[in-house]
Amino acid sequence: MIWIIGGTKDSRDIINKLGDIEIIVSTATEYGKKLLKGLNVVSEPMNKDEMRKFIRANRVDLVLDASHPYAVNVSQNAIEASTAEGIDYLRFEREMLNYDGGVKFTSMEELTKYLGGLKEKILVTLGSNNLSYFKDISNLENIYFRILPVKESLEKAEKAGILPKQLIAVQGPFSKAFNTAIYKNYEIKYVVTKESGSTGGELEKIEAAADCRVKPIILSRPEIDYPWKTGNIDQIIKKVMEYEEA
Repeated sequence: MIWIIGGTKDSRDIINKLGDIEIIVSTATEYGKKLLKGLNVVSEPMNKDEMRKFIRANRVDLVLDASHPYAVNVSQNAIEASTAEGIDYLRFEREMLNYDGGVKFTSMEELTKYLGGLKEKILVTLGSNNLSYFKDISNLENIYFRILPVKESLEKAEKAGILPKQLIAVQGPFSKAFNTAIYKNYEIKYVVTKESGSTGGELEKIEAAADCRVKPIILSRPEIDYPWKTGNIDQIIKKVMEYEEA
């Protein structure tokens, strides 16, 4: 059994190429599960010990981690759990883009401190999990947030003191034209983003920013020492097939 840690577009692309190979997929949210209809999917956050139990209960002999690049705890726990259980771990890590002219930060504290000194309009596209960092920022009224249109995201925004007029609640990925329209409509001068890579509309976001002279503010991708890693889907499919044939 191959365990795919999913919930991303990358994981769905990988699954589509695997054919009839026996897999079980886990996602951290129900939203991620809904995007994988018809598959053997479990939606539950797991710590290292729970992952070890999951591996044993499902007779997993290979872990394929295609979680989001910023899901640090998920990947680290999966590495440790697979090592403890004596099975191999493969990581699909999407390639990063070139953020020319952008400003990078390694923590949300540093990033929000920088944003607090800006006077022009800002679009934040970091997802709902980081909304709490903006609760006490001095220029909150100048910041717009693009989030998923789901109950959990809207509740987090409300707790952070973010008004409905500051929310752009839509599901991506978004085209370059869509991003351009948002930048122009809201008079955006800065876009806050993650080093998510080209998958999921990140490239279109940055290309539109360049055309509209919107400056990227980047939350740097966390660094993890993966046992094995690739950014090429065909390479990871080949690797999986080698395990199936062994």
